[in-house]
Amino acid sequence: MPLPLSVLDLAVIGPDTSPEQAIRDVVDVARTAEDHGYQRFWVAEHHAMPRTAGSSPAVLMAHIAARTSTLRVGSGGVMLPNHSPLVIAEQFAVLQALYGNRVDLGVGRSSAKTLVDEALHRHPRATSEFPEMIDELIGFLHRHWPDGHRFQSLELSPRVETPPEIFVLGASENGARVAAQRGLPFVYGHHLGRNITRPAAVDRYRAAFTPGPRGSRPYVIVSINVVSAETDADGEQEAMGIALAEVERTATVPLVESRVHHLAHRALDEGQVVYGGPATVHTQIHELATTLGADEIMLVPYDLTGAGRSRTLRLLAQTQPVSATNGRVPVG
Repeated sequence: MPLPLSVLDLAVIGPDTSPEQAIRDVVDVARTAEDHGYQRFWVAEHHAMPRTAGSSPAVLMAHIAARTSTLRVGSGGVMLPNHSPLVIAEQFAVLQALYGNRVDLGVGRSSAKTLVDEALHRHPRATSEFPEMIDELIGFLHRHWPDGHRFQSLELSPRVETPPEIFVLGASENGARVAAQRGLPFVYGHHLGRNITRPAAVDRYRAAFTPGPRGSRPYVIVSINVVSAETDADGEQEAMGIALAEVERTATVPLVESRVHHLAHRALDEGQVVYGGPATVHTQIHELATTLGADEIMLVPYDLTGAGRSRTLRLLAQTQPVSATNGRVPVG
C-alpha cells in the first residue's frame, strides 16, 4: 500500500509577512494540498508567539474547510490542558456537522509558559490530568463513559452521527501510552527536533496498544520537516537559507556570523529537516517512515513563506503521486 502523505502548517509569520497575509498563506497552502491529493491538512495551537498566527485551531480550521471541498482538515493539535474537553468536543462536533465528516481532532498535552498558562485560564488543570481529559473527550464525543462517571448524564450538542476522529500527539512514551491504552492513533512529533533513530515512544505505543471501539490496530503518523526544490543543490540552498533565517530571528542575543552558520548547519545535520530535489526527498521520507515505524507521514513544509511551502508540496506530488484515501484511520 502506498505511503499516505499529509500536511501540518504552522502558520509562520515570516520576516516580511503580516499576520493577515500569514493566514491567507495557510489557506493557499491548504488549497495546494487539496489540489495535489494530500490526505489531511492540520494546523497547530501556539499562544503569545509573535512569529506564528496559529493561536486558534478551530477557527482557522473552519476558514480552511470553507475554502476546500474534499481535504480532511484537523488540529495538530489542540493543547487539551488549555481547554475544557466539553468545549473542544462541541467545537469539533460543529465543524464536523458543517463540513461533511472531514474533520480530525488531534490533541496534545504541552503546557505553555507559566505566565501564558495564567492568562489562558485562572485555574489550569495540570498536564498530569491529560489522560483524564482524553477520557472526557472520548466520553462526550462517543458516549463511552466509565460506569458512574460524573459527566455521564451530559448530552453533547450537536450530536453528530460520525464524531471527529481523535489523534493523540506526543514526542514521549507518556503520550504514546495514553494513545495505546485507549486504542487511538498516535502522532509522533519528529519535526520538533528529534533524531532519526526509531523512537522508544513508537515501539511503546505498538506494544501497549489495546484494541477498542475507535481502532482495532495501532496507527502511527510521524511529522517531518521537509523542503524541496527543483534539484538537490537548490533544495540544500533553500534549506540552509531558511535555517539561517530561523536562527537569526529566534536568537535572544546577538550572534556572530560563524555562530549563526554553525547553529543552522547543526539543525540540518541532526536530521530535523529532510531537503533536496523531489526524488531525493521522497527517498528520505520513505526511509524515515521505515526507520520510525510510520503508517503515514505528515509533512511540515519548512519555509517562512506560503509560496515556498506550496512549492514543496507541489514538487513532491508532481514527482510521485500522493496517496490519499478518505482519511479515516483503518480499523480492520
